[in-house]
Amino acid sequence: MRDVGGKVDFSYFPNSKHRVKWGGDYTFHTFTPTSISAQSDSVVFDTGLAQKLKSHEAAAYVLDEFDISDALRVNVGLRYSAYAFTGPFTRYTKGDIGTPDTTIVYGRGDIIKFYNGLEPRISLRYLLPDKSSIKAGYAYNYQYVHLTSLSAVSLPTDVWFPTTDLAKPQKGYQVSLGYFRNFDDDKWETSVEVYYKGMNNLIEYKEGALPGDNVNDNTDNLLVYGIGWAYGVEFFVKRSFGKFTGWVGYTWAKTERKFEDLNEGNPFPAKYDRRHDLSIVATYKLNDRWTFGSSFIYATGNTLTLPSSWYVQEQNLLFNYGARNSTRMPAYHRLDLSATWYDKAEKTMVDPRTGTEVKVKKRFRHNWAFSIYNVYNRANPFFLYVDNDGDFLNGDFKISVKQVTLFPVIPSVTWNFEF
Repeated sequence: MRDVGGKVDFSYFPNSKHRVKWGGDYTFHTFTPTSISAQSDSVVFDTGLAQKLKSHEAAAYVLDEFDISDALRVNVGLRYSAYAFTGPFTRYTKGDIGTPDTTIVYGRGDIIKFYNGLEPRISLRYLLPDKSSIKAGYAYNYQYVHLTSLSAVSLPTDVWFPTTDLAKPQKGYQVSLGYFRNFDDDKWETSVEVYYKGMNNLIEYKEGALPGDNVNDNTDNLLVYGIGWAYGVEFFVKRSFGKFTGWVGYTWAKTERKFEDLNEGNPFPAKYDRRHDLSIVATYKLNDRWTFGSSFIYATGNTLTLPSSWYVQEQNLLFNYGARNSTRMPAYHRLDLSATWYDKAEKTMVDPRTGTEVKVKKRFRHNWAFSIYNVYNRANPFFLYVDNDGDFLNGDFKISVKQVTLFPVIPSVTWNFEF
């Protein structure tokens, strides 16, 4: 995935209660979703050229934020986006039974498909007399870059894929409503917010699709299309006074997908569906020289699709897969600790005129930061895979699911300086 582009933004302030922004951007995308090669000894098999998918994406927007009253602030925006899928490109079309396959060749710069649309958005903030506020928002978006994964491959295989003549741009809308309140002269900040997001034109690979299936074919011929939705509630509490400061954030969320060609048309959890997501961050300033910090993270494990059964056919081990994303990894959690030592901000010098000692600010400052990542060495899962051991004919053949973990406990020391 290679992008080349640029953007420009302008701001205009008619008065202290009015802010206007506008601008535009352009990106030239080049995607290579998969590249396959095969060789046996000196024989190289023809797997076709790795297709590079090229496209142009541009957008222009205007945003107006103004205060209707001392209590009500409105932010209204409108964005126009356009996308062109261009050549060079070869479209492979599979024929039905008795119908031959066909190909269409597009030249360099040919516009194969053009999409465009308006993306409105609005947000409101209303101040209440008790140092609290209500915030609400609505946004409608186009997204021309897709993210999907292969369920038949055990490794994490997230694939970025552009919008094409078959894969239409994703369209989504999100609404949110939140209540925010500060306590004790803004020493405490609290909030609770609910949201709902609907999504159309989502993509997934067909059941059992493999990277090599698109040899002399198009990757989007392996895709199916569906819808999705996500909703949840977020809680937040922050303490910002005294030596001990920090915040706690918790989100309960649910994200589901529905594809007519997957999971018998029944809804299933998205790969990144996380029911619980908790973050706790704390800082203790002992004095001007020492500061201690800690953070704890807990999140429900990601989902994936694992085989529900296996069988042997012609000495080949084959799998039947369970319901889409029906397996959930163990929960992710870890604790990090840190301590930072600062040098003195001032140094003592003798004034040559008076001969007395005076304190002056140092031009060169430095500090040492000591940290421990994953203090209790939690084996958080990166991915799960199916492994086998033994021989089927000898009767000692076994299938097991194994876990791969990336980062154990990691201590570190950092020296920072400024002048």
